[in-house]
This record gives sequence, structure tokens and C-alpha cells, in this order.
Amino acid sequence: MLLSLLIISWLVFATIATVALFYKNHHDHQVLGVTLSGTHAQSPEVQEIIKGYKWACYLVLLLSAGFSLLLLVKAVGAYGEFYMLVLVLTNLFFNWLAIHRYRQKLLTLKKEKAWTYSRTRVVTVDMNVAKEKGKAGVSPVWTLLFFLLSFVPAVFLFFSAEARAIYPIGFSLIGPFCQLSTVFLYYHMRNRHVPALSENTEINKAYARTEERINTTAATLSSLSMLVFWFLFNFFILYTKSSILIVLPAVILVTKLIVIAYWQQKKSRTAENHFFGTELKDGSDLFEQDSTWKWGCYYNPNDSRIFVPKRIAGMGWTINIAHPVGKGMGLGILILVLVVFISVFYGGAKDYVITENGSQISIDAAMYDLSIEKNQILSVSTIDSLPRGSRTNGYGGANKSFGHFNLDGYGKCMLYVYKQVGQYIVLELEGDSPGYVIVNDKTPEETEELYRDIQQWLATGV
Repeated sequence: MLLSLLIISWLVFATIATVALFYKNHHDHQVLGVTLSGTHAQSPEVQEIIKGYKWACYLVLLLSAGFSLLLLVKAVGAYGEFYMLVLVLTNLFFNWLAIHRYRQKLLTLKKEKAWTYSRTRVVTVDMNVAKEKGKAGVSPVWTLLFFLLSFVPAVFLFFSAEARAIYPIGFSLIGPFCQLSTVFLYYHMRNRHVPALSENTEINKAYARTEERINTTAATLSSLSMLVFWFLFNFFILYTKSSILIVLPAVILVTKLIVIAYWQQKKSRTAENHFFGTELKDGSDLFEQDSTWKWGCYYNPNDSRIFVPKRIAGMGWTINIAHPVGKGMGLGILILVLVVFISVFYGGAKDYVITENGSQISIDAAMYDLSIEKNQILSVSTIDSLPRGSRTNGYGGANKSFGHFNLDGYGKCMLYVYKQVGQYIVLELEGDSPGYVIVNDKTPEETEELYRDIQQWLATGV
């Protein structure tokens, strides 16, 4: 489990670093949110600042990966999930700090060099370009087909009671929900504004067709990547016991999305230079614009949209926190993050306390306390390994699991176990809600002592 946490943390750090490095590219006449012409962006002074920014991103990535190795230290690993959350938040903060610092350097350089541009945007509209919409893109049938196929795991679970015992059918609907977002992504990419920078209508139309083809191809490939991820994830959940293999689909998905986004940006820049190379050189389309990204979030009070594409459009959507509804949603997300943060810390830090109280055994655990009457217990035994199963409502960390689980051969269970001990006590109860309670202590010796205490308690009269 700790190895899975390591892989997940490295994946998160690599994704954040990749997005941060994309931000250094000269896109939409901006570098790190600072408006610059193509010539100015290629100047030695700007390139030196970008070089420093790149090394700052690499340094944050390497330090984050290095500190994540402390998860292998027993004292830190005991709080693995909480430690990983702290690392991710720290990584985000230092990446934001790097963006802020080097953006200020660019602004200072721009002021020193007196690189000023028009404050008024001149928008040229070629009505003939609008008529090209939907003619050159990849058909939307593919993304709609991928959406329908994402229900396959849910259909399989509906007809397989054995699979449902491992994997709740409600969870299988997460895939179609995520797949639906790729359908919206497709239509957004197809309808993106295409600049008309040439006085030649045919050139504008040719560029519009090329850009639509590039954008819809990227959206369709992203949709396919999401579907492949969902199929692999469900397969590994149902048919493997390896937590590493369960993480693998996420690694593949993020890698593919990054590659697709890079391909899309590269092809778009190539097409723009091919069709409008002369027009772009004279800077006629350049205007001064404020960065619409603050604190790592999209902030544009002049944009009426609530949901907008991320900086790398193929990577999904984000919210406009300048919009009143966006503010509320942003606050809700922040509260949710804090709740998760506190819950993970509380669940990882609190130990189980098992006490005998006359005719009852009481188990004190974070949010999942339990009391068992002596006459409810049919038998008590020990096992050396936990059966395969799934968590239905509880906590499953790197070192402990507690709450409601569904295990092969046992059905509905309550677990209060430390994972690295290798010995577990099984209390069989009357009924099936739950049918079993499985507990242990921090060491095999303490677990054996707990087992003898429970036997002795059962042997005494009420």
C-alpha cells in the first residue's frame, strides 16, 4: 500500500510539474500570464527568465519526490495518507510561488524595456469562417459512442451478483459521469473561436478547418483515453489483488492526456505560423491583456461562463471563481478539501481502543465505534491474511483499515485492523449486518494476547 501511495504521489507531482511547465510556453501572446510579442518572447533576457523558471519547477518536483520517500520510514508511514496530502499541498504552493516570482521578473523586464502594446483589442470577424464550423472536425459520434461504452462495467455488475459483492454498482456510474465531461469537451473544442488574421478569406477558412480538425481530434483521443482508463481500472479492481495494478490505469491516463495536450498545442502553433506567419510578425493582432489566472485559478469577471477549459484545454475543466456561482463552488471545494484533510489525519492518527465492559466489547475508532454483546458472538478464531474484498463505507489507509467492508467468504464485515501485522481475530456474529467483526492489535504478540483475553471473556458468565 505504501508503494501505491508513492506511485500516486509521484504521478501527482509529475502532473503538476507538467502543467506548470506548459505555462512557460508562448501561447495566446502570453508567457507566465505576461503579454509579450513573439519577438520579445524569444529575446535572451526572457529566455533566461524562462530557464530559471524551468529549473525552479524541476527543483520543486525533485524535492517533492525526495521527501515522499520518507513514507518508507515507519514513523512517517504510519500517517502515510496525511503526509501525502501535506506534500501535495506543499508542492502546489511552491509551484504557485515559482509562477508568481518569475512572472514578476517578466513584468519588471517588460517595464525596463518599455515593451508596451495597444490597450484596445481589435477583433476582425470573417463571417465566412463561421460557415466552416462542423465541416472538418472528427465526427461527434465517436465521443457519444465512448460515453455509451462507459456503461459496460455497470451492466456487467447488474448481471453479476458475485462482482457486486466486491464492487458496489453505484461506484460504476462514476465512469459514465466522467466520460460525459469529454462529450462537453468535444463540443467546446469544436466551437472554439478561430482568429481571422488574414485579409484573404480562403486562408482564414483553411486555417479554421485545420484548427477544428486538430481540436476535435485531441478531444476524441482524450475521450478514448478516458474510456480505456475506465475499462482497465474496473478490470484490475475485479480480477486482481495488486494495488499497484489498480494505480497503473491512472498513470496511463495522465500520461496520454499530457501527450495529447502537447501534440495539440504543437500542431496549433504550426498551423498558425503556416497560415498567418506574415500577419503575426507585424504584431497587428497583439494587445495588452491581464492574466486571467490568479492563485492557480481562473479569474475573469468579464467572462460570463462558470465552467471554462483549463490552461491546457485537453486536460478538462475548471471554474471561473470571479463568477458569483464560481465563488460559491470554489468555497465548497475548499471546505471539502479541508474535510478530507481533517478526516484523513484523524483516521490515520487515531488508534483503535478495544475494551471489555461486562457483557459488552466496545471498539472505539474514528467515526466507526462499535459495541458487541456477548450473546451476539457465535465463535472466535484467527486467520493469517485478510480475504479479498472491497470497502463499502470506511477508511482504507496504508497501515490500517476500519469501517464497513465486504470480504470474500465473509460477506458484510466490520474491520478494525492494522495491515502489517499478519494475524487477525475473527468474531462471527448472529445475523449478517455485519456477519463478522475482524480485529487485531499493532503486533502479532499483542494480537495473540487480545485473542486470549476475548476467549477468556467469552468463557466467563454474563
